[in-house]
Amino acid sequence: MKSRGQENVNVKVAFNFLSYIRYGNDIITSIVKKFYTRGEKIKKAKHKISAGVVFSWIGIVIIVTFFFFPIFWEVLASFKSSIEIRSPNPTLIFQPSFENWGYIFIEREFLSNFKNSIIVVSCTTILTVLIGALAAYALATVNFKGRKLLALEIITLRMLPPASVIVPIFLLLKKAFLINTLPGLIIIYITFNLPLSCWLLMQYFKGIPQEIREAALIDGSSWSKNLWTIVFPLAKPGLVAVTIFCLIFSWSEFLFALILTSEETHTLPIAAAAVLQHHYIHWGGLSASCVFIMALPLFFIFVVQKHFVKGLTLGAIK
Repeated sequence: MKSRGQENVNVKVAFNFLSYIRYGNDIITSIVKKFYTRGEKIKKAKHKISAGVVFSWIGIVIIVTFFFFPIFWEVLASFKSSIEIRSPNPTLIFQPSFENWGYIFIEREFLSNFKNSIIVVSCTTILTVLIGALAAYALATVNFKGRKLLALEIITLRMLPPASVIVPIFLLLKKAFLINTLPGLIIIYITFNLPLSCWLLMQYFKGIPQEIREAALIDGSSWSKNLWTIVFPLAKPGLVAVTIFCLIFSWSEFLFALILTSEETHTLPIAAAAVLQHHYIHWGGLSASCVFIMALPLFFIFVVQKHFVKGLTLGAIK
């Protein structure tokens, strides 16, 4: 009886042991299947991500090539001789020549026009940013009746096409004896730059917490000191973004500079257009003048690009 009972116990133990092994095998199999399925999904996702990244880079290369290849070709043309520029078989490898640069600086006297552009751009940018910042701060922080309407009217002035107001502007400057002068051109540039500058800075000043200004006033700071020592430093990226916009507009503006200035007060865009003569186009000189005009804004944007992007994302587009 004991041996038979002992056998039954051994059979039960063996059966339970096999059951445990089978159960564990099922668990291990399910875990392996789960990880295998997850691994397949990860592999597929990686393939999809890789394909997306590849197409994204292809698109970036196409866009960059489309926009920057003309600039690259213009830089090359500025160092080519007239024969190489007019050759029906353009080449990337050639003997550099400074013939075109000598033409614009010696024969066309571009340094005089460069001085005029520097004076106009510097005065316009500094005054526009200063006046626009003060007006924008008042519109953003002071509550008064008609504030929103006034802000809308300011930005509406920028929507006027310059060609529609060139005649009355010419008559006003003529009566003020400012025709063919740099101060007259500076006044017009400030007038057209102020609305956009004021609007962009107003949106940026609204993003500065009011508690910071109030805390400074409680500590004894005056309104003007609060503005120069707290608000303007916090708004530095927005001020840089507006500075770049003013600089680009003033540096490359053509219509007002063409009509309101004379040969002694011409800026660089007018001097570059003068290279296009009636019976002959000096393509090398035109390329060199365009490269020279592009150099300063590109250098300035490269130096302050960090603040420029931050100013756009935090203030201008909000």
